[in-house]
Amino acid sequence: MRLELAQMSNNEELLEFYSRFPLENSMQLKLDRGRDFFKYYNVQSDQFVSYILRDDKSTILGHVAFVIETVLIEGKATRIAWSRDLRISPERKAILEWTEHIKDVFAEVRKIFGVEYFMTSLNMNEVVALNTFTRPRSQKRFMPRYFLYRKFDLVSLHGQFPFTYAPDSKLKIRRGNPSQADLYIKKKKKKNQDYAFSLYTNKENFLETMDRWTSLSWEDFFIAFDSKDNIVGMMSSWSSAGVQDFIPLRYSLLAHNFRQFLKFGKLFSWSRTLTKPYHRIKIEASLNFRSLNHIYVDHPDVFHSLLWKAYDEARDNEFLVYARDRKNINLKPPLGWIAAEQTYGLYCTVLPDEETPSFLHPSHEGLMNLETTRLI
Repeated sequence: MRLELAQMSNNEELLEFYSRFPLENSMQLKLDRGRDFFKYYNVQSDQFVSYILRDDKSTILGHVAFVIETVLIEGKATRIAWSRDLRISPERKAILEWTEHIKDVFAEVRKIFGVEYFMTSLNMNEVVALNTFTRPRSQKRFMPRYFLYRKFDLVSLHGQFPFTYAPDSKLKIRRGNPSQADLYIKKKKKKNQDYAFSLYTNKENFLETMDRWTSLSWEDFFIAFDSKDNIVGMMSSWSSAGVQDFIPLRYSLLAHNFRQFLKFGKLFSWSRTLTKPYHRIKIEASLNFRSLNHIYVDHPDVFHSLLWKAYDEARDNEFLVYARDRKNINLKPPLGWIAAEQTYGLYCTVLPDEETPSFLHPSHEGLMNLETTRLI
């Protein structure tokens, strides 16, 4: 077996290989990246590297990508690598061979990109993945250790009950205006100082991200102003359709019951339904949702008003998704919203011969900020 860098010429192979590994949690999801496997990485960063594990017949047996970002950790700009899309064929030989390359891969990524830490996120409902990565290891095998930094929720909002309270009438929610971009960025940069793993340490990298982010423009931002015309909150609303689609193959019993409830709620204009699964209609139809990013709010009522506007402006078949640090009470799903939550863990990957990073110490209890593109 051999490990090699993935190139654009491997695009079709990777798309086919990736389609064999649906996500398994409350629903079985197939991820579809259309015609460009690497496009989703480019949304997150302009620096990434992807590795392929092949057998002697040149068949792909494994893949992993590292997306490079500069984030704030302990108040300092820090280079990290997000481990994404680790997929290994279930054969024992492929798994053992991958472990033989881990140390060299980490060393190469560190050397090329100047990375200090390796981070990844795991769905806490994916028992197989948790057992594979986080259980105690034998010292005989050179396997990385996974240290939990923080748990957070991926929240989806599917509608509103009739008793949902109205948005604050004193707040004005406006679409983003390119002519005021400097003002938005300045406010966002200032707020980022309070959150670990925040991006956009300066105006330049914010604008670079905007250029890369497919189909995202300033008009996709919602800005909240108070009665004195001060900015008190903002968020962007983005659809990953065409970049990465999520196709439900099968729902668990719990998810199926939730889907049926949403169908009932739609009769009264309470909710928006979920896509029918492939095993029922034999057609691959994707979930329709908009992910909320670049979130900052000064108060839960501001968040509620922004959500109300984003939900109202979305299409009639689209629900909303965002990531929330469990300690951030400003981003709790507001009372009256029909919401679902999936718990994720943010892990730091450390090799056996490395020291545990200081920022993992429980004394660092500040809030964390994550964009949904790092998770899904």
